[in-house]
Amino acid sequence: MSDADEMILAGSTPTHSNPIDALHSRTSFVLAIDCLIITYFLYFAVGQLAFIPGVFFLFVWSSYKNRSAWAYWFVPLIIAVLALAFCLIMVANVYSMLTGNLSAIIFVLILGYAIFSSIRFIRIHFHPVYRMGYSGHSMYNENVNLGRGEMLAACPTCLAVLAVNPLLLSPEDRCPHCDSPLVTRSEEE
Repeated sequence: MSDADEMILAGSTPTHSNPIDALHSRTSFVLAIDCLIITYFLYFAVGQLAFIPGVFFLFVWSSYKNRSAWAYWFVPLIIAVLALAFCLIMVANVYSMLTGNLSAIIFVLILGYAIFSSIRFIRIHFHPVYRMGYSGHSMYNENVNLGRGEMLAACPTCLAVLAVNPLLLSPEDRCPHCDSPLVTRSEEE
Protein backbone atom coordinates (compact mmCIF):
# COMPACT_ATOMS: atom_id res chain seq x y z
CA MET A 1 0.00 0.00 0.00
CA SER A 2 1.40 3.41 -0.93
CA ASP A 3 1.45 6.47 1.34
CA ALA A 4 -1.21 8.09 -0.84
CA ASP A 5 -3.67 5.31 -0.03
CA GLU A 6 -3.37 6.17 3.66
CA MET A 7 -4.22 9.89 3.27
CA ILE A 8 -6.77 11.22 5.73
CA LEU A 9 -8.11 14.75 5.49
CA ALA A 10 -7.38 16.82 8.57
CA GLY A 11 -10.21 16.59 11.06
CA SER A 12 -11.97 13.69 9.36
CA THR A 13 -12.49 10.20 10.68
CA PRO A 14 -10.93 7.49 8.49
CA THR A 15 -14.18 5.62 7.78
CA HIS A 16 -13.37 5.20 4.08
CA SER A 17 -10.06 4.42 2.47
CA ASN A 18 -10.57 7.35 0.09
CA PRO A 19 -11.70 10.79 1.35
CA ILE A 20 -13.65 11.37 -1.87
CA ASP A 21 -15.71 8.25 -1.10
CA ALA A 22 -16.52 9.62 2.36
CA LEU A 23 -17.57 12.97 0.88
CA HIS A 24 -19.65 11.21 -1.78
CA SER A 25 -21.38 9.16 0.92
CA ARG A 26 -22.27 12.30 2.91
CA THR A 27 -23.47 14.09 -0.22
CA SER A 28 -25.64 11.09 -1.14
CA PHE A 29 -27.23 11.17 2.31
CA VAL A 30 -27.89 14.93 2.07
CA LEU A 31 -29.39 14.41 -1.40
CA ALA A 32 -31.75 11.73 -0.05
CA ILE A 33 -32.94 14.02 2.77
CA ASP A 34 -33.32 16.99 0.40
CA CYS A 35 -35.35 14.91 -2.06
CA LEU A 36 -37.66 13.78 0.75
CA ILE A 37 -38.17 17.38 1.91
CA ILE A 38 -38.93 18.64 -1.61
CA THR A 39 -41.34 15.74 -2.20
CA TYR A 40 -43.02 16.53 1.13
CA PHE A 41 -43.44 20.21 0.14
CA LEU A 42 -44.79 19.16 -3.27
CA TYR A 43 -47.28 16.78 -1.64
CA PHE A 44 -48.90 19.71 0.17
CA ALA A 45 -48.83 21.84 -2.98
CA VAL A 46 -50.09 19.40 -5.60
CA GLY A 47 -51.28 16.36 -3.66
CA GLN A 48 -50.65 12.91 -5.06
CA LEU A 49 -49.01 14.35 -8.18
CA ALA A 50 -45.90 14.71 -5.98
CA PHE A 51 -45.41 11.00 -6.65
CA ILE A 52 -43.99 11.80 -10.12
CA PRO A 53 -41.14 14.06 -8.97
CA GLY A 54 -40.64 11.72 -6.00
CA VAL A 55 -39.90 8.83 -8.36
CA PHE A 56 -37.57 11.07 -10.38
CA PHE A 57 -35.72 12.09 -7.20
CA LEU A 58 -35.39 8.43 -6.21
CA PHE A 59 -33.95 7.67 -9.63
CA VAL A 60 -31.48 10.59 -9.41
CA TRP A 61 -30.43 9.60 -5.89
CA SER A 62 -29.87 5.97 -6.87
CA SER A 63 -27.91 6.96 -9.97
CA TYR A 64 -25.82 9.48 -8.06
CA LYS A 65 -25.05 6.95 -5.34
CA ASN A 66 -23.85 4.58 -8.09
CA ARG A 67 -21.85 7.44 -9.66
CA SER A 68 -23.69 7.71 -12.96
CA ALA A 69 -22.30 10.56 -15.04
CA TRP A 70 -25.73 11.92 -16.04
CA ALA A 71 -26.86 12.39 -12.39
CA TYR A 72 -23.85 14.50 -11.32
CA TRP A 73 -25.25 17.97 -12.14
CA PHE A 74 -28.80 17.16 -11.01
CA VAL A 75 -27.57 16.98 -7.42
CA PRO A 76 -26.39 20.60 -7.02
CA LEU A 77 -29.53 21.66 -8.88
CA ILE A 78 -31.80 19.78 -6.46
CA ILE A 79 -29.87 21.06 -3.44
CA ALA A 80 -30.05 24.63 -4.83
CA VAL A 81 -33.83 24.40 -5.29
CA LEU A 82 -34.25 23.40 -1.66
CA ALA A 83 -31.79 26.09 -0.52
CA LEU A 84 -33.86 28.67 -2.40
CA ALA A 85 -37.02 27.40 -0.68
CA PHE A 86 -35.22 27.64 2.66
CA CYS A 87 -34.24 31.25 1.82
CA LEU A 88 -37.87 32.16 1.16
CA ILE A 89 -39.00 30.51 4.39
CA MET A 90 -36.22 32.25 6.28
CA VAL A 91 -37.26 35.66 4.90
CA ALA A 92 -40.80 35.01 6.12
CA ASN A 93 -39.44 34.07 9.55
CA VAL A 94 -37.21 37.16 9.70
CA TYR A 95 -40.27 39.29 8.93
CA SER A 96 -42.21 37.43 11.64
CA MET A 97 -39.35 37.99 14.06
CA LEU A 98 -39.23 41.72 13.27
CA THR A 99 -42.96 42.04 13.89
CA GLY A 100 -42.59 40.70 17.42
CA ASN A 101 -42.56 36.90 17.17
CA LEU A 102 -39.25 36.19 18.91
CA SER A 103 -39.72 32.42 18.69
CA ALA A 104 -39.05 32.73 14.94
CA ILE A 105 -35.38 33.28 15.72
CA ILE A 106 -34.99 29.53 16.22
CA PHE A 107 -36.24 28.86 12.69
CA VAL A 108 -34.04 31.63 11.30
CA LEU A 109 -30.97 30.03 12.88
CA ILE A 110 -31.87 26.52 11.72
CA LEU A 111 -32.68 27.67 8.20
CA GLY A 112 -29.50 29.80 8.08
CA TYR A 113 -27.42 26.75 8.92
CA ALA A 114 -29.30 24.62 6.38
CA ILE A 115 -28.68 27.23 3.65
CA PHE A 116 -24.99 27.49 4.59
CA SER A 117 -24.61 23.69 4.46
CA SER A 118 -26.46 23.48 1.16
CA ILE A 119 -24.14 26.02 -0.42
CA ARG A 120 -21.14 24.01 0.76
CA PHE A 121 -22.53 20.83 -0.82
CA ILE A 122 -23.23 22.70 -4.06
CA ARG A 123 -19.68 24.11 -4.18
CA ILE A 124 -18.22 20.62 -3.76
CA HIS A 125 -19.53 19.71 -7.22
CA PHE A 126 -17.46 22.46 -8.84
CA HIS A 127 -14.19 21.24 -7.30
CA PRO A 128 -12.08 19.39 -9.90
CA VAL A 129 -10.74 16.83 -7.42
CA TYR A 130 -14.28 15.82 -6.41
CA ARG A 131 -15.35 15.60 -10.06
CA MET A 132 -12.34 13.42 -10.80
CA GLY A 133 -13.06 11.15 -7.82
CA TYR A 134 -16.75 10.91 -8.69
CA SER A 135 -15.97 9.82 -12.24
CA GLY A 136 -13.67 7.09 -10.96
CA HIS A 137 -10.37 8.67 -11.89
CA SER A 138 -7.82 8.58 -9.13
CA MET A 139 -5.66 11.58 -8.42
CA TYR A 140 -3.12 9.11 -7.08
CA ASN A 141 -1.09 7.24 -9.61
CA GLU A 142 0.05 3.85 -8.36
CA ASN A 143 3.22 4.22 -10.47
CA VAL A 144 4.38 7.37 -8.66
CA ASN A 145 7.61 6.72 -6.79
CA LEU A 146 7.66 9.07 -3.83
CA GLY A 147 10.94 9.78 -2.08
CA ARG A 148 11.47 9.35 1.63
CA GLY A 149 9.25 11.82 3.50
CA GLU A 150 7.40 12.91 0.34
CA MET A 151 3.66 12.98 -0.11
CA LEU A 152 1.23 14.06 -2.79
CA ALA A 153 -0.32 17.47 -2.19
CA ALA A 154 -2.35 19.93 -4.25
CA CYS A 155 -1.26 23.49 -4.96
CA PRO A 156 -3.68 25.74 -3.02
CA THR A 157 -4.12 27.97 -6.10
CA CYS A 158 -4.26 25.79 -9.22
CA LEU A 159 -4.81 22.37 -7.54
CA ALA A 160 -1.90 20.79 -9.45
CA VAL A 161 -0.90 17.57 -7.68
CA LEU A 162 2.72 17.75 -6.57
CA ALA A 163 5.11 15.45 -4.72
CA VAL A 164 6.40 17.48 -1.77
CA ASN A 165 8.25 16.92 1.47
CA PRO A 166 6.16 18.91 3.97
CA LEU A 167 9.08 19.20 6.40
CA LEU A 168 11.16 21.00 3.77
CA LEU A 169 8.50 23.42 2.48
CA SER A 170 9.04 27.10 3.14
CA PRO A 171 7.08 30.28 2.27
CA GLU A 172 9.52 30.87 -0.60
CA ASP A 173 8.59 27.61 -2.40
CA ARG A 174 6.40 28.17 -5.46
CA CYS A 175 4.20 25.98 -7.64
CA PRO A 176 5.95 24.99 -10.89
CA HIS A 177 2.63 25.33 -12.77
CA CYS A 178 1.17 28.66 -11.62
CA ASP A 179 4.13 30.18 -9.71
CA SER A 180 1.94 30.81 -6.63
CA PRO A 181 3.35 30.21 -3.13
CA LEU A 182 2.82 26.66 -1.86
CA VAL A 183 2.88 27.80 1.77
CA THR A 184 0.82 30.73 2.93
CA ARG A 185 2.40 33.09 5.41
CA SER A 186 0.76 33.15 8.81
CA GLU A 187 -0.80 36.44 9.92
CA GLU A 188 1.28 36.40 13.11
CA GLU A 189 4.53 37.08 11.23
